[in-house]
Amino acid sequence: MSKKFYKPLIINLIAFCGAASATDCSDVSKVVAKKLQDAYVIEATATKMSQLLNSKDFLSRCSKQKSAEKIADFTTIELNKIANDKHLSVVYDPQWVKELKEYRASEQNTAVSDRRVMETPTDNYGFKKVEMLEGNIGYLDIRMFSDSHLGGATLESAMKFLQHADGIIIDLRNNFGGSPFMVNTLASYFFDMDTVHLLTFESRENGRLTQVQDWTSPYVPGPRFKDTPLYILTSHNSASAAESFSYSMKNLSRATVVGEVTAGAAHARRAEIINEDYILTLPRLRPVDPRTNDNWERKGVTPNIEAVSDNAFNVAYADVLNTLIKKGSDNIKLHQWVYPLVKAESNRYVVKQEDINLITGQYGERKIYQEDGKVFYQHADDRPFEIELIDRETIIFKAFSSARLQAVYKDNKVVAVKMLSFGEGGQEFKRTLSKA
Repeated sequence: MSKKFYKPLIINLIAFCGAASATDCSDVSKVVAKKLQDAYVIEATATKMSQLLNSKDFLSRCSKQKSAEKIADFTTIELNKIANDKHLSVVYDPQWVKELKEYRASEQNTAVSDRRVMETPTDNYGFKKVEMLEGNIGYLDIRMFSDSHLGGATLESAMKFLQHADGIIIDLRNNFGGSPFMVNTLASYFFDMDTVHLLTFESRENGRLTQVQDWTSPYVPGPRFKDTPLYILTSHNSASAAESFSYSMKNLSRATVVGEVTAGAAHARRAEIINEDYILTLPRLRPVDPRTNDNWERKGVTPNIEAVSDNAFNVAYADVLNTLIKKGSDNIKLHQWVYPLVKAESNRYVVKQEDINLITGQYGERKIYQEDGKVFYQHADDRPFEIELIDRETIIFKAFSSARLQAVYKDNKVVAVKMLSFGEGGQEFKRTLSKA
């Protein structure tokens, strides 16, 4: 789980390079070794890193670095040969040290916290969009996990809006993280009153390990969705708390994750001042899933169904409809009606002129023809309607969605078209002429 620093981890370019010395290596390595031994979240790894930093070989190689920046980079690389932790780094940045000292010595941290409480309503506490999709599928786009005491009421309203959904898609493709408390609250809606162990958070301070278990709540305001199919959308940008929710719900077999492998940011870190020139970004806390005895640090959350980020929505949408059809849902006719359209979208079909040529022609009193780059369907002398192929078989009317056409193929030729209407049987019209 990541935390925002008051200064980016990317090192600012400075007009000059700090001069390196053997003293720098010795001083930095001693302080870093002590801080790692006291607080790095995995004790065995902390011990190995401390031993490395105190070794003659490391100090000898460190003293050969040409600048303070090189010392920082060298130390970071060597430490991560052991830890493989993307949150662990040594940074040379005297300006950052100065600003961090001033910040922590002032009341500014309280002011920033108070201001954040006031600012969050402007982004609706991270809740970007909630809607009911065709086929009675609920969709919730969450861009950040705000604290539950701030965004809990907004979540409650969203879940009440979705309470009659046959399936739910939660979009975390643009979610960079946030509060673990909101993760717990959201997860609780998808189980019954029996609490479920989500994660154990391990932290170390002064060499002492503390473990805190995170469980779902036996109470949630509003409806529960314990049997509702749940799909979670992810991307390479999904990080921290977004990964926590995805990882836990996947391992509990409570959700199907669709999209890309996530960012791999599990550990929570803190900026530790080494001296007037250097800062250590120190991972002090990590989540551990009781089912895997592991987390997603560096690895990310692997989706159940892999899909590129910008098509993950269509893939999940089609899959949840297909799941409902297979289980014989109460709304099966509606799901069967919507599914072919969504499935076609997920296949990312690109209209080809040869496919248009195959469907154009006369079908008794009906005809399909192309004019000025557009395709039309016309019955007798009625006004024509513009149509669109969304795959080789499925043809939709641009003006309405209550009916559509389906091309009937034989030996790779269209021999008929079916007029399909929701809730009714299809009516087939055979081709009578090859062209309109």
